[in-house]
Amino acid sequence: MKANSIDQIEMLIRNAGSVWIGCHIFPDGDAIGSTLGLMWGLRQLGKKCVPACQDPVPSQFSFLSGVLEFTARAPGDEDLIIVLDCGSLDRIGSLYDPTRFERSPVINIDHHITNTSFGDVNLVQDKSATVEIVYAFLLRLGAEITKDIATCLLSGLSTDTRSFRTSNTTVDTLRVATALMEAGADLAEISHQIYDHMPFSTAGFFGRALGVAKLRGRIAWTEITKAMMREMNVAQAGARGVVSFLASTREADVGIVFRENGHGKIDVEMRSVPGVDVSQVALSFGGGGHPQAAGCSLPGEIKEIEERVLAAMEESLGKQ
Repeated sequence: MKANSIDQIEMLIRNAGSVWIGCHIFPDGDAIGSTLGLMWGLRQLGKKCVPACQDPVPSQFSFLSGVLEFTARAPGDEDLIIVLDCGSLDRIGSLYDPTRFERSPVINIDHHITNTSFGDVNLVQDKSATVEIVYAFLLRLGAEITKDIATCLLSGLSTDTRSFRTSNTTVDTLRVATALMEAGADLAEISHQIYDHMPFSTAGFFGRALGVAKLRGRIAWTEITKAMMREMNVAQAGARGVVSFLASTREADVGIVFRENGHGKIDVEMRSVPGVDVSQVALSFGGGGHPQAAGCSLPGEIKEIEERVLAAMEESLGKQ
């Protein structure tokens, strides 16, 4: 039976000996930071934890403690499954094994307002990042917020708020950031590692992706094909950041990136300026997210997906 009780989540965790912790495909700082932060906290309580993600962790997060432990395997015989930062189960991609997910209790911890409450127990709160929820829950469990945990969590907080610049950055968000810095996290070093440390190949790839960008009304968009990534020798993670750049252009209210993900689908990333909601379009295509940051993954050819999504976004903008 599905429920939404923090008490139930605490009971499941305390009774579990082993935990599989999974996050979404093409992981960002919040997915990585919340997974690692929770992993280290639960290990303090004597739990065996496995951090998992379908896709590799982007190189700019390689400084985080525990990052090399990520595996691309589905749950095995763990007592408990925890899914982080996923609005729906399909967001964990190839790691979703229906048989396995029916065998163990599933805890869903997330901050997306479009979350489908897919867990047996759900902890979904409207916060700036999933790491905010994880931080509060670790305190409830009595875990010590070490420097390593604080660094993982603050990295997720920084990236999901675009360095505390998004409209969902609240006073509580800044209080959590302060507490994490007091616990030893170095915000300046985190910012340097994440934002000022990209491989030169990524810089060249940005030029290629932006070079084929187009403006359709108030929508700035581009496509990223597998061929482009092979040619520029850039992994999937190298594409991150392009969509935010597009949304920041003066002529656009919305930025969209269409990307062939190598798993037979087209990943669609959407960003918008304050006051413009892209989450409903993402939701209509089976995805989700926040008003200013959302996405979905669709099967099909990239050109066909582009036309469908762009048309839906134009219609949505016309009604807003």
